[in-house]
Amino acid sequence: MTQLLTIGGCETPSNFEITVDGTIKPISEDPFEDAIIASGTTVEGAVDSDHLEFQFSGEVTDITVTGGKTDVEIDGEAVDPAEYVA
Repeated sequence: MTQLLTIGGCETPSNFEITVDGTIKPISEDPFEDAIIASGTTVEGAVDSDHLEFQFSGEVTDITVTGGKTDVEIDGEAVDPAEYVA
């Protein structure tokens, strides 16, 4: 997996769900502390001022953020989650 997705960084807590058409996995050693892997293609969880990072392959097909605003980056470039709605 060669692509990197980063989510978080705002003071307001928010929930997220991210889906790709390849595979996605957390980079942290204990991902279940912050995120739940729903399947090999979807991750979901909650984030606030901390950042969570995921490696993925394929294309991002959906980014859903609820409960607050949060920053989302793909390979270091900011993206608008509204552009990734399934």
